[in-house]
Amino acid sequence: MFRLDDKDRRILNLLQENSRTSYTHIANELGISEATVRYRVKNLIDNGIINKFTVLLNPKKIGYSTTGILMVKIAPDHFEKTSEQISDLTEAYHVFQNTGEYNIVAVVHAHDLEHLSDLRKRVEMMPGVREVSLSAATRLIKIKTSFDL
Repeated sequence: MFRLDDKDRRILNLLQENSRTSYTHIANELGISEATVRYRVKNLIDNGIINKFTVLLNPKKIGYSTTGILMVKIAPDHFEKTSEQISDLTEAYHVFQNTGEYNIVAVVHAHDLEHLSDLRKRVEMMPGVREVSLSAATRLIKIKTSFDL
């Protein structure tokens, strides 16, 4: 198991704040060489700590004004294939296997309520789906995109 030391944590905190932060800037902030930062970031990637560098978009500004919480009960003999189909939906952004009443819980983004309703119908038609519950979020309270290291 890979263990994070203080320098790794500080590098990760700077990259979480802005993934475009230059290695030179990180080196200056930490008082280490740029080569050391490059080596450590490569090591963090190689060990699966960093999955990818990305940009966080505002869904409403790009045409996805409606966010929904999709909960699905799936027959056990269809779980793997159906959960993969749900994960493959272009509207699905976070998909979790769940221990609660529903097997799958997903956060989905849609253009409007009609699009959200259409999504529900498509999920209901998937093999092995026993029940679907879909609710529209009425207000965004928090999105946390970083971990406190």
